[in-house]
Parts: sequence; structure tokens; C-alpha cells
Amino acid sequence: MSDANAPVIRSTNLLAPPVGMDIAFSDPQGISDLIDKGSAYKTLSAVHKNTGETSGGWFRNFWALGEKGVFDGAEPFFYNQNFINAAKQSFQAEVIRPVAMMTNLNLPAPGAPFHLDLPFFRGAQNREVPSWMLAPMGYSGLFHNWAIPVASAITWFYDGVGGEFEYWPNGLNRPSLTESPPYSNRCVLADNEYMYHRVGAIGDPAEQNNYDDIGYDATLCLSGDRKWNVVEDGKTTAMFDYGQVRVSVLWKAYCFKNEVEAGSFDDHSHDLNPQMVADIFCADMKSRGIPFTTPGDFTTDKIWKDKILSVYRAPDGGASY
Repeated sequence: MSDANAPVIRSTNLLAPPVGMDIAFSDPQGISDLIDKGSAYKTLSAVHKNTGETSGGWFRNFWALGEKGVFDGAEPFFYNQNFINAAKQSFQAEVIRPVAMMTNLNLPAPGAPFHLDLPFFRGAQNREVPSWMLAPMGYSGLFHNWAIPVASAITWFYDGVGGEFEYWPNGLNRPSLTESPPYSNRCVLADNEYMYHRVGAIGDPAEQNNYDDIGYDATLCLSGDRKWNVVEDGKTTAMFDYGQVRVSVLWKAYCFKNEVEAGSFDDHSHDLNPQMVADIFCADMKSRGIPFTTPGDFTTDKIWKDKILSVYRAPDGGASY
């Protein structure tokens, strides 16, 4: 099931080329100050309301969301002209709209599998469908007609051991590229909703952990002596030196070729809705002979969630998040 009349904003010639920047922000100290100010950080699962899931030592805080700043002091960095210019170049686009900005903090851990970022679809984003459904929507390839071109600029503030950024700008069947620390305000803007990428092992092997025991409600707090503390139920359960935690700042922007294309997004006449999403998944599974149960309220239907996550995944060896 698809809307044959929907204007395809996202090009079928996937992967806008990456653009590297040695100086992402003109005021890196201002960024560092905001990172400190963001403490305490919630787990990735808690931020995205994925109850019952572990986050593997990954914490996050949003600085901007829904095309507007949500964290005091982040606005000047959200409208970063360096990123806007790079997005125009990479996506061959005239209209760049910053849409989100967030900090990611990762504890020392083994390397992560390759994956794609959570995609953006017209009419189906975090507010309209549960966040766990976005990754399967992207991996399925069924929703390309509604995909929004999104530039992702990742800037690192980490000079420790490991934590490389490995990425495949020409597809998984071609050689990868790698960015390695020390980073210190180094950035790569890329097509992360369509370009596979991964984070390498962080820290010395003796420091690494899978953190499966860190709870949904845990927080990562910066103490007065500049130590990162994992706090659960009011108690510190783990402590790290400031430089042991891999910090990155992720910026995202919609990229439209021109005002006409942006207008086709703004008028909402070709938006998805939750029922359409369910119908498209069901029609695909039926055509492939995959047994399934039609969902009730798929935001709470665990059987439906497990089925979608098992059928629509990253290629073998990748992560589906």
C-alpha cells in the first residue's frame, strides 16, 4: 500500500556525501559549558520513553526539538551557519531548517554495531508514532516516499581512548571511513538516516562494560570535582573521570531543494498517519507470507512491537535502533 501521488522529497539516489569540519563551533568553550549545565542526564531509554529497555551506558539530553530550542543557552549554537552551509553543499539544497540538537554521553563500552539514525517521516515522527517504530520504518524501505532529507552534524568533545566514528558513505559493500580522537570540536555532517555508521569501543578494555544493569531511571550526574556519577535510587553506582565519558553533540536539519519542495512538506497533504503505518506494514507482511496479528493500539501492543522489530531490522551484524 502506498500513495502513488505523493511527491517524493527524498531522492532515490541515496547518501548525500559527508562534509568534514575541523572547527564545528566558533565557541567550543560555550558548548562545553552547556554540556556541564545539562547534568543530570537521563538514559536513552528514558528520554525516548522506551520502558523496559536498557540503554547500554548511553545518556542523552535535547537542546532543541521540533525546530525550536528547548534548553536555555543553546539557541546560538542551534543556528550554526557552518552546519547550514555544509548541509546546503552535501544535500544540494537551498532551504535548510534546523530541527533538533542533542548531547550524547557514552560510558566506556565495547564497540556498537552499525546502524542508521531514527528517520524522520512526514506525518510520522516521535509525536505520532512510538519512537521504537521509527527504526523499523527506516530499515523496511516501505516508507521512502514520506522520508524527509535530514542532515546530521556530529561534533565530538572526547580525547580519550577509542570511541572512533566509523561510517560507510558508499554503502556497506564498500570500504568504510573512520574519524578518531582526539576530536576537540571536529565534526562530520552526513546522511545518517541512510548512511550506516557505528561507534568504536570506548576506553581501555579493562574499563568497558555492557551496563545491562543500569536501570531505566538512572541518571548521569556531574559532581563538583568533575566526576561523572551514575546515580540510581539516590545512590552512586559507578563513577568515571570526566575524560572517560565520550561526549558528542548531534545537530539535525531538514534539507529541501527549494521553497516549492519545502511547501509540499508544510501543507501536510501527503502526511502519513498511524493507521497508514500499520496498514503498510500489514500489507507487506501479508504479501510475503509472514504471519502476524493485526494490532489494536500499537503503541501498547507488545506482540505487534516484537513482530515489527523482528521482521524489519538492520542487515546482519547491525543494530536496529
